[in-house]
Order: sequence, then structure tokens, then C-alpha cells
Amino acid sequence: MNNKSMHKIAIFWFILISLLSTNGFAQKFKIGDTAPDFTVKSGSNSIVNLKMNFGKTVFLFYETKDVVEKNRKLKQKLNEFYNIQPDSIKRYIERLTVIDCTSAFWPFTGIWESKLVENSIIEEMTLYGDWDGKMKRSYSMKNNESNIFVIDKKGIIRYVNSGRTNDDEIGRIIKLLNDLGNEK
Repeated sequence: MNNKSMHKIAIFWFILISLLSTNGFAQKFKIGDTAPDFTVKSGSNSIVNLKMNFGKTVFLFYETKDVVEKNRKLKQKLNEFYNIQPDSIKRYIERLTVIDCTSAFWPFTGIWESKLVENSIIEEMTLYGDWDGKMKRSYSMKNNESNIFVIDKKGIIRYVNSGRTNDDEIGRIIKLLNDLGNEK
């Protein structure tokens, strides 16, 4: 085999490994890892980042607009769980839904912002946009999927998953949230 052929094979393997590692959701983070900081902005220009939520349990959804219905049942159960908590517990829980807004471009960003505000009312929580893709990259979010993280009060990842969540898993997530809510 000549050098040119070996060079082509090396490039092929480099590209293949790069693609597999950047699309691999669970490969980057595991339970017990420190969550990277992020900054996201709502449709009404409210900014939130992980550091602002230190001391709170953060339940994080990261989705594209095409898959927001995939985990509707989990979102409903999360809202039910949150709504029955006393205010003394609620203030230590942050429900954070982030939409991948990287495909929004001027002059359509205003429409995306309006939709975030409109859907925040429907979802009963503020929806935020990842406008520059930094959160998507730093968390290795899986494309066109419902990505879920639970981050504890110290910024440690306690749950990570992507895809549709079944009933048994929903029960485990709610139990985890309840346990984390009761931690001192």
C-alpha cells in the first residue's frame, strides 16, 4: 500500500471516529461528573446559567422544536411533582427547558423568541433558547432528541439520558428529584 492510500485510510478513520464521538450523547458525561456551566436566553431576553442555580436541583430538558412532544408525559409528571411541593422545596428546584435555536437566523429570530414566550405559558415554565450552540456542544447533546439531565445542588450530574422516557424511568426520575429535594 502506498503513502497516498494509507493517508486516505487514516483520514477516513479520523473522520469516522470524530463523528461517532461527537454524536455519542452518553459518552461524554456520566453520573457523578461536574456539569459544565451554560448560558441560555429566553424569548423575553431573560438570561439563566448554571452558576445562578447553584444550590438548586436542576431538571434540564434540551430539545429541538421537532421533538418537544417526545417526553410530554415526563414533563406532565414533572409539573405535577413540582406543583405539589411546598414553597420551601420549590425554591430549590429549577425546571429548565432549553430549545436548540441555532437554526434561527435574522430576520426570523423575533419569531423564534415569540414562540418561546408563547410556549412558556403553555408549558407553565420559562423556555430558553440555546442561540449560539455552546450548550449543545459543551453537553454533547444528541441531535433531534429529547436530552435530559438532573444536576444536583452542587453542580454534579445525577441523571443523564436521551430519547423517550418510559413509565418506570419516569418513576425513578421523580424519586431522584424527591430525594435530592430533601437533601440538606
